[in-house]
Amino acid sequence: MKQIEVFQDMSMAGPIAARPALRLALIEAAVHPWRVDLERSAEVARSAMTSEDVILFRRTPGRDHPSAGLTLWGNNEGYYVPNIVPLESGSLTFTQYNTILKDFIARVAAPVVNKFGYEITTTEGQQSPDTWLSSNTALMLRRFSSAANKSTGASHPSDEQRWFDFLVAVHRSRDKLGADMLARWLHEADGWDIDSAHKLAGDFEKSLALLDFYDEH
Repeated sequence: MKQIEVFQDMSMAGPIAARPALRLALIEAAVHPWRVDLERSAEVARSAMTSEDVILFRRTPGRDHPSAGLTLWGNNEGYYVPNIVPLESGSLTFTQYNTILKDFIARVAAPVVNKFGYEITTTEGQQSPDTWLSSNTALMLRRFSSAANKSTGASHPSDEQRWFDFLVAVHRSRDKLGADMLARWLHEADGWDIDSAHKLAGDFEKSLALLDFYDEH
């Protein structure tokens, strides 16, 4: 199925008892173009009112991206990256975000994690409904999108039936698909105009909420 570019997720999982030693190793590994801002790390942890470990890394600008800040947030498995943000203004593109994440892994994280029994896991930077949905549900979406008149959405009875089939399949499978990701895939990968894609995504969100309400009552 056609794919779209997305922000990658990254986590480090291993023995929690080794996390303090891993923390020190990650801080020591952050040499140019990376550095650690421990003062800001403590401020973020205080403002978030969390007891989890927070480490903020800074990277100088690269050829294809601006200076950026990457946060490592502790959890019961180790660490994960909740966000990467530009240090000046604007926002990062998907490509810039993923480039910075890969650079952090290659320069800082990968050289040290194995020493402490940790493994790095990342999601794919290119994804499709096959990534987010069960195979049957993804098939329902593919059938709807490929057969539908993209200028009329799901208004034709046959298109509406296939759309309903997809909605019910998502509801039954409890697959996790955000309306924003659905809209992006419809528009960027499968040729829907942006207004129609957002209209379908809005209907998707409301319909699933209604189906959940029905189940509960």
